[in-house]
Amino acid sequence: MLFPQRFLDDLRLQANILQVVQEYVPLKRAGQTYKGLCPFHAEKTPSFHVNQEKGFFHCFGCNVGGDVFKFLELHEKLGFQDAVRMLAQKFGVALPEEGERGDGHADSGLREALLKIHEVAAAYFREDLDHPSGARARRQLHDRGVTPTTIERLGIGYAPPSRDGLRDRLLKQGFAPALLVQSGLVVLRENREEVDRFRNRLMVPICRDSGSVIGFGGRSMETGQVPKYLNSPETPIYAKGRTLYGLNLTKAAIQKAGFAVLVEGYFDFAQVYQSEAAPAVASCGTA
Repeated sequence: MLFPQRFLDDLRLQANILQVVQEYVPLKRAGQTYKGLCPFHAEKTPSFHVNQEKGFFHCFGCNVGGDVFKFLELHEKLGFQDAVRMLAQKFGVALPEEGERGDGHADSGLREALLKIHEVAAAYFREDLDHPSGARARRQLHDRGVTPTTIERLGIGYAPPSRDGLRDRLLKQGFAPALLVQSGLVVLRENREEVDRFRNRLMVPICRDSGSVIGFGGRSMETGQVPKYLNSPETPIYAKGRTLYGLNLTKAAIQKAGFAVLVEGYFDFAQVYQSEAAPAVASCGTA
């Protein structure tokens, strides 16, 4: 049976991924994460990491990763629904009644629409970077040492100062106003005015490892502009704690090298990526 997204999100928050994984894998603290031998491939040097705070695991040796549900799916060879039931039983969380299970097709349709919205937004930001109005943004990228090739590969763009330029573009594409707010790209203010979340910022698309855009990080362009980094909120397609920025670009290199360098920010990643010094990923911001 299908479970409503709200129940899954609540269960994920209540479940302690470190406690679950340690039932199967001996782990030792390594900085902000816990490390051990990967249970999904043979190795002698630990490359399997668990981040308790963010709620995800990742092996830099075999590139397997995910949340606590995914760990149980893989380790116990369960389907997703059975993994949910097992986790709920383990932490004493009651399963929702049959009538509360929700419509899986509706959830799937929502996620598909949100992915399309982000695809349109990414194209909008890229267009604005190439537009004459994006000259200052291009200059800032140049000053940061980001090459045109890296800009293209990372899909970096520019959000103009317009209050509702992206909103207007998305409305013309046929998306409902409420869906734009749910995407996190449009903000509903207390006076009921809807405005673009990202304005006058260098825009970095955040992708799944498959390459689909699921969120954005926006870097301020003005001195004193706060916050310096503004990130997409969590949505049905984007969970910061389960997303490694840049993995879509470096996963093959990580598999080949057997390790990855974890950097702090999007532009740190850009520098390491274009230097080809080592395969890298970055954690996603919290702002």
